[in-house]
Amino acid sequence: MLSDAFGRRIEYLRLSVTTMKLAVILVLLAWGTAAVAQEASSVRITETDGSVVVRKSGAQAWRAAREGDIVERGDRVAARTRSAALLLWSNGSMVKLYPDSEIALTGVTFDLANRMETTLLELERGRLFVKAQIPDHVFIDFKVRMGPLEARTQGAEFAIAHDADKKKFTAWVLSGRLVSDLGTWARVRIEEGRQSTIGAGAKPALADLNRPMDDKTWRSLAKLSKDLGGSLRADEISAAPGGKLVVRIGGVKNRRGNTPYKVNLKGLVAGGSGKFKSITWDFGDGESASGKEAEHTFTMGLYVVVLRVEDANGEKSSAQIGISAQANCGC
Repeated sequence: MLSDAFGRRIEYLRLSVTTMKLAVILVLLAWGTAAVAQEASSVRITETDGSVVVRKSGAQAWRAAREGDIVERGDRVAARTRSAALLLWSNGSMVKLYPDSEIALTGVTFDLANRMETTLLELERGRLFVKAQIPDHVFIDFKVRMGPLEARTQGAEFAIAHDADKKKFTAWVLSGRLVSDLGTWARVRIEEGRQSTIGAGAKPALADLNRPMDDKTWRSLAKLSKDLGGSLRADEISAAPGGKLVVRIGGVKNRRGNTPYKVNLKGLVAGGSGKFKSITWDFGDGESASGKEAEHTFTMGLYVVVLRVEDANGEKSSAQIGISAQANCGC
């Protein structure tokens, strides 16, 4: 009897596991292409130049970093004098760590319900350059903490220099937007092409906020960005005339905003015949539009915007991105 009961128990567990596997498969199929983003990004050191060291979470000693090392929650990475390191997120984001700088990875998490990946870095000292990339099927919240200070973005390219002794930082934004809260009384938005210096415990002078970035700094950051590779923010695509029809959605500065959220969209099209039979937009809320450019206002919720293009030869192609309208996105 014991053997029979044990056998029935095993069979029950086997059926339960099979049922759970089937449920998982159905969920993945329901999410379609977004299924690949259901796990948080992994982070690796892809390049080291000079003396770069890593201290694993809970360890007392530092060790030399190796290319390909995985950086996990609680790990620290430091670039010594005349050295630098490049960290790569599997979603495409990158962080360049400058000499005499140290960071800690507090964590990378993924919120399935909101399709949101959140990265939290601690910049202990020094400088870094961030390319916070946004894949079309997910949203990101990339945060850099510096003691009591924090800067965050939903997708931007920017540099930060942290003066730990003076408890302040300066940020330069190459593209996108960087946001920092100054206690409970103000929120600073640093737009592309501008810079700000922000300190803890004191209201910054207006002259330190959102001033234009000088040309030398802009050119230096633009070169670094180009050297690191293409940006998902670029409003350009390429394809050979007469070749495969390629379509992408551009023009969206920020894919998350406060409701009601007005968004400008641009159809980026290359290849194909060069002449178009139809260009249509589906905003995911029952409304649609036509033409290469569109403007739409979203109420609260998550939406998948789909662009469909058919050229004069009947070749079809499509692209899609997510838009999130929130009560208070903090962006």
